[in-house]
Amino acid sequence: MKILLLLIISTVALSGFGQEVTTLTGTVLNDTIGVSQLNIVNLTLKRGATTNANGVFEIPVRVHDTINISAVQYESRQIVVTPVIYGRGKISFYLEPKVNELDEVVLSNITLSGDLSKDLNAVPLQVFIDPRDLGIPANARPTMTAEERRFYGATGGAGPLGSLINAITGRTKMLKKQLKISKFRALVEGNRDNFNDSMYIKSLNIPDELILDFVYYVFEDERAEAIANEGNTLGLLDFMLTKSPVYLKLKAAESVLPKNDENNE
Repeated sequence: MKILLLLIISTVALSGFGQEVTTLTGTVLNDTIGVSQLNIVNLTLKRGATTNANGVFEIPVRVHDTINISAVQYESRQIVVTPVIYGRGKISFYLEPKVNELDEVVLSNITLSGDLSKDLNAVPLQVFIDPRDLGIPANARPTMTAEERRFYGATGGAGPLGSLINAITGRTKMLKKQLKISKFRALVEGNRDNFNDSMYIKSLNIPDELILDFVYYVFEDERAEAIANEGNTLGLLDFMLTKSPVYLKLKAAESVLPKNDENNE
């Protein structure tokens, strides 16, 4: 009788453990050019997969597993499977393209003799002059992001013919999409830190693990960006207060809210 009971308990335990593993469907948001055959590895389960021609993959995961995405043309990225991601069974993300910048090469017309004492006198010394020392304002233009540099290089920096070729081949459209995604991500992540976590949790009733997802939801409305661009922090908070009840109802319908939050609705 005891042996039978142990077998039943073991079977139930194994069954419960098996239910912890689910199939996660992921999508790489970059343009379809160059998103196939990317390496996707669940470092925790030691299971791997590759993306198809549309950048889609499927891989078994559990909560708190770490997913690593790597490819020659993109920066590696790791994603931890949160309860929200696990509950949805889907995830989409954007990979940062690698930028290989070559070191500057300086050519000189100075002929060296091989005699160090003579060559030292023949080579002119260059003195660095800071424009501010001469009363000239320093370049205050903000540094362009990798996406902005690539987009400029395919349009204004490519000349009339290069711009036309890039437009015809679809490169300009692809880079414009990447630039738009990059700017939206920077906008959301920059405004997410306008308020501390306790404000999201206590004032807006947003669970800790859903804060970033909520801010993305808010900024999908163009009015949020307009308020943020005005520097109106209080106005942004008021706007979030109107958005949070609708967001929480959507999450409750998707069954991704913690039970205590569902009970508070």
